[in-house]
Amino acid sequence: MPRNSALRAVPSAAPAVEQTSPASRDSHIPLPPEAPESRVRYVLQAILAITALVLLSPILVLVAIAIKLTSPGPLFYGGVRTGVNQKLYTMYKFRTLREGSERQIGGRLLSPQDDFYTPIGKFLKRSKLDEIPQLWNVLRGEMNFVGPRPLRPIFLERYLDEIPHYADRFRVRPGMTGLAQVRGGYFTSARNKLRYDRLYIEHRSIGLDAQLVALTALKVLNRWITLGAFLLVLLLFVSFIPAGSMERLYINFSGARVNPLHGVIAFGALWMILRRAPSDRISFYRSPLNLPIACFLLLALVSAFQSAAPVQAVRGAAYHLITGFIVLLAIINGTFTRSFVRSAVSAVALTSVALCAVGILELILADYLPVHGPVRTGLGMNGVGISSTLGSPIALATYLLIGVPCVLCSLTRAQTREARDFWVAATTLCLVGILLTRHPAGLIALALIATAYLWVHFSTMWAAVFLGVLTPFVYLSITHGLADGNFSWAQLLCGDAIGVCEKLGDLPTRTLLLGMGPRTLGELMPAGMTVADGAPHLNGNVRLVVENGVLGWAAMLWILLTALTALYGAQRRTNDAGLRAVLWAVMAAVVGFGVAMQSFDPFDNIAIQILFWGLLGIGIGTVVRLGERPSDYRIALKLGH
Repeated sequence: MPRNSALRAVPSAAPAVEQTSPASRDSHIPLPPEAPESRVRYVLQAILAITALVLLSPILVLVAIAIKLTSPGPLFYGGVRTGVNQKLYTMYKFRTLREGSERQIGGRLLSPQDDFYTPIGKFLKRSKLDEIPQLWNVLRGEMNFVGPRPLRPIFLERYLDEIPHYADRFRVRPGMTGLAQVRGGYFTSARNKLRYDRLYIEHRSIGLDAQLVALTALKVLNRWITLGAFLLVLLLFVSFIPAGSMERLYINFSGARVNPLHGVIAFGALWMILRRAPSDRISFYRSPLNLPIACFLLLALVSAFQSAAPVQAVRGAAYHLITGFIVLLAIINGTFTRSFVRSAVSAVALTSVALCAVGILELILADYLPVHGPVRTGLGMNGVGISSTLGSPIALATYLLIGVPCVLCSLTRAQTREARDFWVAATTLCLVGILLTRHPAGLIALALIATAYLWVHFSTMWAAVFLGVLTPFVYLSITHGLADGNFSWAQLLCGDAIGVCEKLGDLPTRTLLLGMGPRTLGELMPAGMTVADGAPHLNGNVRLVVENGVLGWAAMLWILLTALTALYGAQRRTNDAGLRAVLWAVMAAVVGFGVAMQSFDPFDNIAIQILFWGLLGIGIGTVVRLGERPSDYRIALKLGH
């Protein structure tokens, strides 16, 4: 039988038995000698394969469910491949292509423009999750962890004829990964892949295999751990961590209380910048916030060095840098694309919706499963309001005030009826959540933010209708607080620390200008002030004045006002409606954050910190990297050649 006929007779999903390749049967060219296989290598690989299958079993189940829900057809793809000594075997993968795609593709490799993938096929391919079932081939002794990648028989005869010494790659079992995959990629030519394969076979050892497996894992993690994914996981973690758990993470180190989570945030943010940088340089872009941030940090260090608790004050300055500024700078200077902006805004919106849903669920459970004794939440208000996992109604209200503009932005950018219906429902859920917090500051901020956004991006009628619906709730919330005797306009400005506000004028000039040290409140108290004055409950403005001084507080306002100015100017210049909606959403978030500073200290809540500064990084990154005047924000610092 001619060789081409034999190749066509090979089924697309042959039984998993070794067969002699037609090319090797008919070819008059002798096969190169098979490289000796170490039994130790097989035992180690079998142990690793079994361990990996056990550890990855939850992911296997999730992937299997996702494949079945998104496309008809089998769960696994069993394709005939050419193995050691050109023997055929069946290689298993999760199915990423629609049924019948291999017949349509024929004798060629997939190109980036091909549209044969299932709805989650590209994700599985890009993340390498489709390769996990090949661990079964490793257990069967048909593949190794490292080696030349398996070849479809349809390419075999052509490559043997066109590429000298191509048969050398079949001296060893094919691998799940290889030198060609680490140094090259899927679209590397077969001729260049052969060079890598022959180099690997020449220097093959267990040590080299271990290095290539480690490098492959790092390469896969680089694809998984994008900046957006890192921020989303971090945001979800700090948002849903049980109340009080964050405080228990602190440890005493060299006379200061430190939180290991802050180190994780700093390392992750720096990694996001460095991992995508070219090998010979690291670029740092100019941005409107570089100067005010530098001034704030400089003033914070000056305040720390003159503080009575300098170690703790330096840690406090580092807290502002790590939980806020470094997140912002990582986003601006990392990989920044329109796709990232869209994904990040949607992630913030969905996280806000999820958090609001949890808060409403807690409220329902509190109503049906009442606790003993009176329940008091928020700033002394009676009755149950939503506190969710952020710990207080005003904290949740602030979180949602930052997130709701992203929900509205997603609604603005929705292209299909189904998407619009979903985001309308999400917007309603978030608005109900803010209403149920029953905090006046949150409702006032919501009225300002949502009305302005609806007026700009929808219509004056929708803005007027929304304001008309919300006004009675704002009025009732304010009058409820005033009638309770526990809430006043002075309290709105100073929180529960009215006594501290009244005594600020009595502070020494140096303390008033520079403060007593960042994040030292609780360990230190300004002269003439006591805990009874309400120091632990200072709002953001007053606490900044007490700890960082009037100069530090002014520097923080400088950061926020500069951000608003840059965002507003950029949205006026851009012709991209999608980017304009994002910029308006970030502006609304900045306004919501500023209003929240009047009622409590948002800097003390790490979930709000990461959400706010991350979102501000998206906005300023849009101005710097995607705006209409990129020359204004050219690279300011380049390390390397």
